[in-house]
Amino acid sequence: MAYTRYRAIVKVLCQECQANVNAKRRIDTDCRRCRFLKYNNVNKLMKFTKFLHSDFPNWAWFNIYEYKKGEPGRKLASYQKGKNEPTDDQI
Repeated sequence: MAYTRYRAIVKVLCQECQANVNAKRRIDTDCRRCRFLKYNNVNKLMKFTKFLHSDFPNWAWFNIYEYKKGEPGRKLASYQKGKNEPTDDQI
């Protein structure tokens, strides 16, 4: 069975921003210590979310784009940690 390929952009919070989230305070959206990660070959969203929880516990959100080689692709979905995480492997 062939899976649809997606491109994902993930925001991983730094320790200071994560401490603010835990204390329910505002975070700096332009913090230079927070990282953006890009994954070009995401097939299964549930497995990808499990990977983020294990390897990057400070992730805040990720956006899913259609994968087209050499092109940015259109935005398909957006997910937040603990609020609207994916419930299916495909969109």
